[in-house]
Amino acid sequence: MTPEAEEPRGLPPLPEPFPEPSSTRPREPGRSRRGCLIAALTGCGLLAVLLGIGVVVALTQADELLEFVLDFSRGQITEKLPGDVTSEERNRLDRAFDSVLEHYRTRRATPADNRRLQMALTDALRRADRGLFDRDDLRRLTERLERIAPSSDTGSEF
Repeated sequence: MTPEAEEPRGLPPLPEPFPEPSSTRPREPGRSRRGCLIAALTGCGLLAVLLGIGVVVALTQADELLEFVLDFSRGQITEKLPGDVTSEERNRLDRAFDSVLEHYRTRRATPADNRRLQMALTDALRRADRGLFDRDDLRRLTERLERIAPSSDTGSEF
């Protein structure tokens, strides 16, 4: 017989298993996840405290925040007004913004007013940013603001 015929048949031997990990301190079954739990509770507690501070600041500074938003929106919109807008139309828009601010300062605003104001400003700012704000948009915005808080001198029409 030839030497090749005497080779053993079958699968090669299995490799040795990985050695057991050696730890410097013995494992305690209840302590394996405690570090993660403490970190999670600390992080959640910190987030809860920050959220509470944010709510307090928002409640105490709501008037200033609304005034900032209205002034910012007014500035962005008046900056992008078309050139053919009359001073009467500009004054009517300014009166509408002032009336809305006064409406909120006197605490007469409702949640429906909040939604209408948000939609009016969002629509107007979006059109102004795209350079599409025209006299119809100005009229529409002014009328929407006047519906939220009618001023005493809104009798003038475009």
